[in-house]
Amino acid sequence: MPRVQYIGRPSLSFYGKYLSEIAKNLKTRGVGRVVVKETETAKHTEPCFYVLSHIEPLMSDTSNVRCRAWGRRIFRGRDLGSVRLEGTHEPDWRLLSTTEANALLALTADSKQSAQDEHISCVAPMPPLLALHLRRNGRFPESTLKAVESLPKCDTAETVHEASGFLLLTRMWEDPTSFKVPLTPSSNEQSRIHPPYAIASSDGLVRKRHLDRDFHYIRRSDTPGLYWKVITTKSSVQTEIPIAPSDQNFPSAAPPQETKASES
Repeated sequence: MPRVQYIGRPSLSFYGKYLSEIAKNLKTRGVGRVVVKETETAKHTEPCFYVLSHIEPLMSDTSNVRCRAWGRRIFRGRDLGSVRLEGTHEPDWRLLSTTEANALLALTADSKQSAQDEHISCVAPMPPLLALHLRRNGRFPESTLKAVESLPKCDTAETVHEASGFLLLTRMWEDPTSFKVPLTPSSNEQSRIHPPYAIASSDGLVRKRHLDRDFHYIRRSDTPGLYWKVITTKSSVQTEIPIAPSDQNFPSAAPPQETKASES
């Protein structure tokens, strides 16, 4: 019998319901009720649930599966505030009874049931080839070279010793669900960071995503490999038809003067 191998996206084993299916069977469309995602509860031991505040259907969806929902999110015992729910089109939701919801809310008040912060380092050794290239081209400032030379020397090759000791600042992206807190580098590490620590950390150790922009790039299934620019405000739309200049910008043409023919 031939071996059949399926290639494509991994299949997720959902065993819940659609959020739209849960909401349309309730009187208040689920406002104030508590729902959970089965994948989150199976992955984390801390309480993970959502308190629904508003649900509206997606009118462009003919299957009546997709919807937009907002609510208060409790992830791993931490209150993340009011957010927009993701994955509402996945059959991964389960409605909790009032008794189960009250029990989860009681667990949230206990700090022992919430996830703790994870402190991580935000510096990493510079790749040797990059450090060797920058050093031989004179890109490092004198203060950085002095800090690296002050380190204890090891019995290694001259080229390896020449490229070692330099650091890079690895800023982390903002993720409210990771609970990772970057550690501030020590004074010795700050002196060996290139670009200099004062410049590299001018915006902080956490990279924040700029979501207040008036345009986004999306991908469509009918044009694979291409990105479409979607403009959300009229102020950023550049008109292709130029505005006709007013008549005041042009000098008024003098009327032609009639000259009389000289009589001979």
